[in-house]
Amino acid sequence: MKTGKGLIFLLLILATCIAAPAAAGDKYYTNGPDISAAIEGTNELSPGTDTTIVIYVENRGLIDLKLVETTDITPDYLPTTAKGLTATLKSGISPVTVKSDPQIVGDIPEGYYKPTQFSINIPQDAKEGDYELMLQVDYEYMYKTDQTGTDAISYRFKKVSKDIPVLIKIKPSVQLEISDVDTSGLYAGGEGYISMNITNSGSDTGKETAIYINPVGKNPVTPIENSIYVGEFKPGDEINARFKVSVSSDADPSQTYPIEVYAGYKNYEEMSSQTATTSIGVGFTGKISFESVGEPSVAYAGENSLIYVTYKNTGDATAYQAEGRISVVDPFSSDDDNVYLGDLAPGESAQGIYKVKVSSDATIKQYALDSEIRYNDAENNNYVSDTVKVIVDVQNDSNTTIIIAGIIIALVIIAAAGFMISHRKKNSE
Repeated sequence: MKTGKGLIFLLLILATCIAAPAAAGDKYYTNGPDISAAIEGTNELSPGTDTTIVIYVENRGLIDLKLVETTDITPDYLPTTAKGLTATLKSGISPVTVKSDPQIVGDIPEGYYKPTQFSINIPQDAKEGDYELMLQVDYEYMYKTDQTGTDAISYRFKKVSKDIPVLIKIKPSVQLEISDVDTSGLYAGGEGYISMNITNSGSDTGKETAIYINPVGKNPVTPIENSIYVGEFKPGDEINARFKVSVSSDADPSQTYPIEVYAGYKNYEEMSSQTATTSIGVGFTGKISFESVGEPSVAYAGENSLIYVTYKNTGDATAYQAEGRISVVDPFSSDDDNVYLGDLAPGESAQGIYKVKVSSDATIKQYALDSEIRYNDAENNNYVSDTVKVIVDVQNDSNTTIIIAGIIIALVIIAAAGFMISHRKKNSE
């Protein structure tokens, strides 16, 4: 009985072995990976811009034939997988500048794609048209296996370097070319105009075009009028643009400051668009300033006196219709503290005469009175100068001075007479 059961068990084991065939391996026949590339979204680019484009790298490789052999070992790698792929974008014959280094994409199996990004610059003078960038892809793939027996396999990899054209289109655009920038009327502390000639050197006609200026960074130049309307701006058209600006009074006239110029318009697709910014340098002269020159004026305690002040324009621009004003404080008083000086070009002087009264108890010394100049610039804007100090020498009243002078003269005469009498007596002896 036991022998029969053992025989049945052996028969079952044998049947199982016959039903389960030996493990089979796969063998592939293919031309390897097939790599292609395309830009994500639109491939239309605008001149004068820095942008980032996303390129999808796709593996379209196919396995042509797969054989299953009981004696073959299935390889660990598919021969259609692009391994360790890197992508390098090159400008080709386009005007585009590529700013990114080669990008590591990694392994791409068949039927998959991966994105990679590149920063590029399209120069402002780029002409419209279709261009080809070149995407160089470098990778390797397993192209052959060597099997030893039924339990060992080795792999052979092939390196591939391939250039793939990537199509882009540079759109028509308005491009600004700026010349003949004039800031000759600008000076520190004043207002004036920046004028320039602007040409549309692009290939698109700007509709409803407006030109704008914008100071860059911490800038002493501030637009009062920062835009002008042009309307239709055809390729080759030239306009003269003027923008009113002010310059802070503490600005350094030895420096040139950057101003950006750009245009907003509707393009050929009736879409709102903006040109690239173009930078210009803005310079100006020093502020209009004045100083009091000459000797201090003399005033007498207890009397009305005339103070003569010579004002000199020490700035770099003409002051028009200048008027002087003096601020009187104790011990001075005045009903006539304004004088007309007229136009003062740089380096010119004019005299102002103020009538003041000095109190009788004034301390005899020199006083510094504050004065200022009110004037217009070339654009008829009105300004007030910084404070100009006027030195006034207060002396004793003029009558006292005359009496003292008379006494001194009398003493001199008496002394001289005494000397002569004494001299005669000596001679007579």
